[in-house]
Amino acid sequence: MIASLFALLLLQASPATAAPVCAAPVAPPAGLEAWSAAPGMTADAIAPGKTIALTLQPIDSVTFPVPLARKPAAGTFGGVYHVTVAAAGTYRIVLQNGAWVDLVRDGKPLTSAGHMEGAPCSGIRKIVDFDLQPGTYIVQLSNARTAQMRVLIAAK
Repeated sequence: MIASLFALLLLQASPATAAPVCAAPVAPPAGLEAWSAAPGMTADAIAPGKTIALTLQPIDSVTFPVPLARKPAAGTFGGVYHVTVAAAGTYRIVLQNGAWVDLVRDGKPLTSAGHMEGAPCSGIRKIVDFDLQPGTYIVQLSNARTAQMRVLIAAK
């Protein structure tokens, strides 16, 4: 009986056992206020500063311009999009759900400048930072467990 109660307490304390119960949404981090706006329609271009709702495709049907560094799991989703930035700086790619993000320019994947998870109840699962120069980039999303994904690309 005591062992059962102890096991139950351990399960409740473990952050990996369930998603947090949210009484109210948490505001996104500073600089990502656009995350709270209604998302725009799906397109192949993502405008910086605007949240967009994407419908990803089954991973086997996506042709990635630059081969992925690692093989995505069967049954996952992905997509290829473009973003054009006008000013140099650090930009954040913000995802609603977990996925791999590759940012590509001139046929070469870029190395991220950092990454973090979103705060519980913010609706943000992952944030990946990249140091960018003005120009157009390819955004390759892969290994997503769900086809629906809100995305925001914002200057830091």
